[in-house]
Amino acid sequence: MIVVTDSGPLIHLAAVNQFRLLNRFFQHLLIAPQIPEEVVTQGTGRAGSLELQRALQEKWITVEEVVDCALIDRLTVPNISKTDAAVIAAALVHHATLLLADDIAVRTLAMREGLTVMGTIGILVHARVEGIIDRLQPVLDQLMASGLYLDPAGRVYQDALRRVQER
Repeated sequence: MIVVTDSGPLIHLAAVNQFRLLNRFFQHLLIAPQIPEEVVTQGTGRAGSLELQRALQEKWITVEEVVDCALIDRLTVPNISKTDAAVIAAALVHHATLLLADDIAVRTLAMREGLTVMGTIGILVHARVEGIIDRLQPVLDQLMASGLYLDPAGRVYQDALRRVQER
């Protein structure tokens, strides 16, 4: 299975002490070169920085350059940055089975390009179903407290709880 990830799931899972789920579920992840810059360099001292550094050293996350500049340019549309485009391009070029992303614009474009997408909440739902975490709701609340925009009365939050029978 080839899995490419954007920075969102790295940061958000680290923020709720669940970064290890990435290695447990996916064993190996690919990232675009811009992701370490975003998470480690610009994010020094923040959630995900140390975790990504460690994962890169342990080589279960590896950086994969996309040299198809025309593809990146084609994917750089309104609401999609060059970094976002590079992430989607990496998934396309490497024929990824799955793209991990939280940003709605990235998810929408990736699905339009034929990619299967999962986000932080989907990973956490899977962890709850597998019995790795005891309850989902407190983790979702931690995510919101850490800065992820999530409406507790909204569809995403409520659907996640229903999927694990906590609602």
